[in-house]
Amino acid sequence: MNSLQQLYLQAIIKHQEQEQVKQEEQVSKQSQQILKQQQLLSLISCSPNNLVENKAQSLIDIQNRVTQYFQQQVLRKQVVTIQNCIEYHLPYFLNVLGNLIIHGLDQIQGEAEQISILKAQYITQPIRITMSSSLFQTLSLLLRSQLVQYDKGTQYLSKFLIFRDDFCDIFFNTLYQYQITSNQQVSQQLSFSQLNSMIKKIPEDIWGTFIFKMLSQQQQKLNKDQFLVQFNQYTVNMNNFFKKSNLIFDVVENSVKQTAQMHNDSIFQEYLLIMGSFKATTQDFLKKATSVYFEEQNDEIDLNEFNIRTSRIHKQMNCSILYILPMLLQIESHMIDMIQQDKYNENAQLKNSCNYYLKMIEKLKNKCVYNGEEECNCKKCQCVRRNRNSAKESQKKKREALEKLGPLQDAYEQLQKKVKGIENENETLRQLLTEVFKHPTVSILSPEFIEPLTKVIQDTDPVQYSSSFEC
Repeated sequence: MNSLQQLYLQAIIKHQEQEQVKQEEQVSKQSQQILKQQQLLSLISCSPNNLVENKAQSLIDIQNRVTQYFQQQVLRKQVVTIQNCIEYHLPYFLNVLGNLIIHGLDQIQGEAEQISILKAQYITQPIRITMSSSLFQTLSLLLRSQLVQYDKGTQYLSKFLIFRDDFCDIFFNTLYQYQITSNQQVSQQLSFSQLNSMIKKIPEDIWGTFIFKMLSQQQQKLNKDQFLVQFNQYTVNMNNFFKKSNLIFDVVENSVKQTAQMHNDSIFQEYLLIMGSFKATTQDFLKKATSVYFEEQNDEIDLNEFNIRTSRIHKQMNCSILYILPMLLQIESHMIDMIQQDKYNENAQLKNSCNYYLKMIEKLKNKCVYNGEEECNCKKCQCVRRNRNSAKESQKKKREALEKLGPLQDAYEQLQKKVKGIENENETLRQLLTEVFKHPTVSILSPEFIEPLTKVIQDTDPVQYSSSFEC
């Protein structure tokens, strides 16, 4: 078990212990709050001025009835046909959600005046629409099931990121806010305003806030153990997203098959960059993040410090890996807006670049984010580990061979030195003999003696002599 696995295991154990303590505390707090609310409501119900208000339907009651209506449509598999009645410009998916909720208000019975006021408000100010968890999940299921008829863009919402069954809970649990109604009912609500801000990235730090809430699970502080557990889950979710069929991949695939092409090169390029960055840098980011976010084991960081340190890590690694989820939400929303607004020509014979994107996406899909780490046992990681082990074994054999060649290399160098020394001695002797035979006294000697000796000296040329020692 490597150090990273040990960190994960320790983090999971500590996180489970902390969660158990938190759950016990929350149960205790909720019991106290319920008791206080019951006491408060008993006092309020005694007041004659509040009798009319208690009879009036609360927002939660209306949402529950709208939810029940759409649940019936899903069970019966009946298509819901809606018309646009919203006057405010919104991203396409919010426009469809808003019109669905307004349609649901028209289908329920009850306090007609109150429902009419709520409907008028939603038509003129849809940004103020909020959804309970059950309503949002039901609408997501309705759209995933392709039971909504609106226009040609609606079919693409069945695989839109925020409506997917593996992500709709993540978005709701991260973005919800508590809302208290006039009759003291408390509920978790997801607002159009928050979703619109996520798409527009206004304010600038909203993505950092989103990720912090997701990792901390809506707590005020984030510690190391919690970060490791939640980031691991985040990695698994994103890895599954890229492996499975998704909205952008399907659009690219269909664009290759069809003659009429959707020319969204900029979106496809951005998707490839996001996917490639996630596949290549996730494990490096985790190693760097644990040291940058948490300088000491028991460190806890708040939202402000988290955003500062996230910006620092992203600059160092030249990527925005932690913001992948909101980035994907944004580009999918932009793509559906382009489809709905006819930003491509169905009859134009454009150069088909989608085949390139399809091949690149398929190639990246087959690459596992763990890149051979022991945490994953998929075929790709097993293959990477085998290749690494083979490379290590090859390097080991090479080092062993070099170690064995070491003494031979030393002996060869010593031999070369001896050969050089002998060559120098022979050259000195030749020069000396040449000078001797130039002396007048020696030159008188018999030619029979000089000529054979000179020939012997010439035959012992340094080049010829040294060549005999060559290997």
